Amino acid sequence: IQEAYDTLSDEGKRRSYDQFGTADPTGGMGGGQGAGFSGFENMEDILSQMFGGAFSGMGGRARGPGRGNTGGFMSVGEDIEAAVTVSFMEAVSGAKTSVTITPVVQCEPCGGLGARKGAKRQTCKTCRGTGQAMFQMGGFHVAQPCPECSGEGSTISAKDKCSACQGRGRVRERKTVPVEIPAGCDNGMRIKLSGLGDVPIEGAGPAGDLYVRVRVMPSKTFRRKGSDIYYDLELPFTTAILGGSVRVPTVDGDVEVKVRAGTQPGDELRLRAKGVRKINSMARGDQYLNLNVKLPTDLSARQRRLIEEFADGGSSSSSGKDCDAKDSSTADKSTDKDSGEHTDGSSKEQKGGGFFSRIKKDFESFKKHSDK
Repeated sequence: IQEAYDTLSDEGKRRSYDQFGTADPTGGMGGGQGAGFSGFENMEDILSQMFGGAFSGMGGRARGPGRGNTGGFMSVGEDIEAAVTVSFMEAVSGAKTSVTITPVVQCEPCGGLGARKGAKRQTCKTCRGTGQAMFQMGGFHVAQPCPECSGEGSTISAKDKCSACQGRGRVRERKTVPVEIPAGCDNGMRIKLSGLGDVPIEGAGPAGDLYVRVRVMPSKTFRRKGSDIYYDLELPFTTAILGGSVRVPTVDGDVEVKVRAGTQPGDELRLRAKGVRKINSMARGDQYLNLNVKLPTDLSARQRRLIEEFADGGSSSSSGKDCDAKDSSTADKSTDKDSGEHTDGSSKEQKGGGFFSRIKKDFESFKKHSDK
């Protein structure tokens, strides 16, 4: 190989080889064909030793001569693509679906030979069955697929061609193949199905692969970022102030979540391992709750008075007492009826332990009225 490389890299030796068939025109190694070149009969042998095969065109996925050829190379079919659409929950949990494709396959009537039954292909007269045609380029002998037989090494007459494939040996076949969507599949992901692509147009070799691109429909409830799920939770402002429990949807079903007292608008809660399963793993992402505090738009007179009293920070507590005493026969009684307890306004205030304790009870009463 080193000797071949030295010849190709030296302009003088290469010119001598082209002219005399040897890199040593003096015949110092004993003369004769290939003298001084250790068994290389022509430049194709040199290139074959250097590049591992025939020095031929390298376009496409073809790796050598075609059907019936003996060049030592192998043709490979082209890959094809298809698309499938699944719902958000199918992508999260995994699903089984199918896709319709039309790959290039071997013609069944002729077995991919292109000849009608009983007919035989004839050895190509141009390349003599090698499937290669040689031409000279800058002192090199370069091989390319034979233009007469398209690199197949054999030809077939028009009258002997297969009527199903018109002598091509290949047809397109419509078929439906099953596709398994893995749990955690995301939008734009590609699933590879080996060997379901096109067979080689020429020659015998493995088929290409099928790549299925998955399109995931958006959810009306959740948002997804990677393996994490996001959900906007509308929280009543009474629950944000007093705390409590709320029901929250997840991809596994509803769960109950505790909300601490004093929760602020825009706060975020995390539910561990309630997100999407990660591909090729048993681990799962998290679900994040974005808390949006919902404010009332229609207040009763009593509800408005309670809010104003809370906003004053207790400065109008005396007027509140008068109002409570004045309405003790009406408002307080109706409130007591709702709560299931019977106390008047004055005793309620005395036992309350101060303004904030009383305002908390008022908010709880307000919450009950709001729920109703």
